[in-house]
Amino acid sequence: MEKLSLTSISASSVHQTRRFRHYRPDRVLVLLLLFATICIFLRSNASPPTTHIPSNPEPLIPAQVWQLYTTVGPRIANTTHQNALKATRIAANLAATWFPVDGNWSYRFIGTEFGTHFVKEHFRGQPDVVDVYNSLRVPVMASDFLRYLLLAGDGGVYADSDVEMIKPLQDWVPVPYRNVARAMIGVEKDHPAEDEPDGWSFRFVQHTLITAKAHPIMINMVRNITDKMLQLSHEKDTPLSQLELHDRDVVRITGPRGFKDVVFEHLSGEVGESIGWRNVTQMKEPKLFGDTLIVPINFFAAGQQHSGSDGTSPDKRVQHYWSGTWRHWDESM
Repeated sequence: MEKLSLTSISASSVHQTRRFRHYRPDRVLVLLLLFATICIFLRSNASPPTTHIPSNPEPLIPAQVWQLYTTVGPRIANTTHQNALKATRIAANLAATWFPVDGNWSYRFIGTEFGTHFVKEHFRGQPDVVDVYNSLRVPVMASDFLRYLLLAGDGGVYADSDVEMIKPLQDWVPVPYRNVARAMIGVEKDHPAEDEPDGWSFRFVQHTLITAKAHPIMINMVRNITDKMLQLSHEKDTPLSQLELHDRDVVRITGPRGFKDVVFEHLSGEVGESIGWRNVTQMKEPKLFGDTLIVPINFFAAGQQHSGSDGTSPDKRVQHYWSGTWRHWDESM
């Protein structure tokens, strides 16, 4: 085997070096540019990477319906059994319009006992929320509070037991908004009124609500109700369970005024400017504010003639019969 000497290696290296010296820099630059151009061409014409799209993507609004029903009991003393029986019949008849529900939708018809358990399980980290809910002794406030708690905790569709479903659930959210709307709120009142601060009566529907789980509107309603009740208890130096509450308290805490304030606050935050009733009055088409869709009165409050709805619109999703089944309470359910 021939051995390489240091002399031969050195001579070879010098020879190679001399060969490289003959290359012109401009030719090297041209070759590099040509190589880069070929790489860009091949990359631009290559097939894009495939993205896996699930065949059944998770819906923004959970496919579940909530209804709650309570009958006469110790929370309200002046309710007659005849009224309670009437409310029971209304609830039973209208519940049949909700099930079997569309496709994969689930349906839950719950009473007080389930509500108490739900709140305890889902809000165990907020003991003040649980305390306020368990202390409420006004049926309408307890009913209002529970619907917000249900939707904050699990999301879905809530409807009072005196609400009839007219249009199938899968058709409720208009097609253009199905991939963006995480809440759909309807107008309930929208007409001139001399006794209102701005000379106009406006409020949102509470008897039918549609939101994603933990939507800010529901979360903020839960928080606001809790804080206002605790503040009232402190101001009156009275335990929550012994508070004497009036209609004005219902309206501003759990009712239409409290709900309207929270909705407008959320809409304002979504678009970065102040939103009020003037932005959604006399609506003919839905309006999207960030993740929340506000829909005209015909969607959930059709038939409100004082607000220009005659009840025959094809937009009608439900019919509310205003029987006030929340007035009839039973502690044992």
